Amino acid sequence: MYIYTYNYMNSEVFKALGNKTRLKIIKTLMIREHNVTDLTQISGKDQTTISRHLSTLANSKIIKHKRIGRNIFYSIINMEMEEWLKLTITIKRKIPIESVLRDKIKDFLNKQKKEIYE
Repeated sequence: MYIYTYNYMNSEVFKALGNKTRLKIIKTLMIREHNVTDLTQISGKDQTTISRHLSTLANSKIIKHKRIGRNIFYSIINMEMEEWLKLTITIKRKIPIESVLRDKIKDFLNKQKKEIYE
């Protein structure tokens, strides 16, 4: 029997998580499913922007949608993804990426400076 397993570590997933609006959408959908109207009101963004972000999240296999009457409701694709997102968001909060990058840039510049003056 073939069991499909999704590679959560692919670049599309991390790229999708790299945008503040998409991250806010994900956090909102982790609470419960919402339609585009709900998400525009919650985020303060226009419908076109939210729809574009939802498309990116769906293409990354992070969210799914279902139609109920005229409304399309979005939710996290499955519990496994939701648990992975919780863990990833927690880790992201605990590791200040800016300071990591700042330290790497400092190290690089110091190395360049040493090479110039040696």
